[in-house]
Amino acid sequence: MGMRFVLKETLDDLNVSPHQLILKSKVRKNTIYDMIHNRTKRIEVENMENIIRTLNEFAEIKGIKKKFNAEDVMIYEEK
Repeated sequence: MGMRFVLKETLDDLNVSPHQLILKSKVRKNTIYDMIHNRTKRIEVENMENIIRTLNEFAEIKGIKKKFNAEDVMIYEEK
């Protein structure tokens, strides 16, 4: 399997739409949707940082104590 994006599940847990993430994170729409549909072949570190920062901002606004990290965006699964 390799890397699998779990961003959609994380957004669902936060009750945040992809559109909200796009607007707040300033990451390209196609980049976010490719991650959600697990079509991403590579990712810029800056985009990951922006996404994680934005997930944490949404959590803070919603009163969620969890700190999000890279594993809330993508995970590694053995084949």
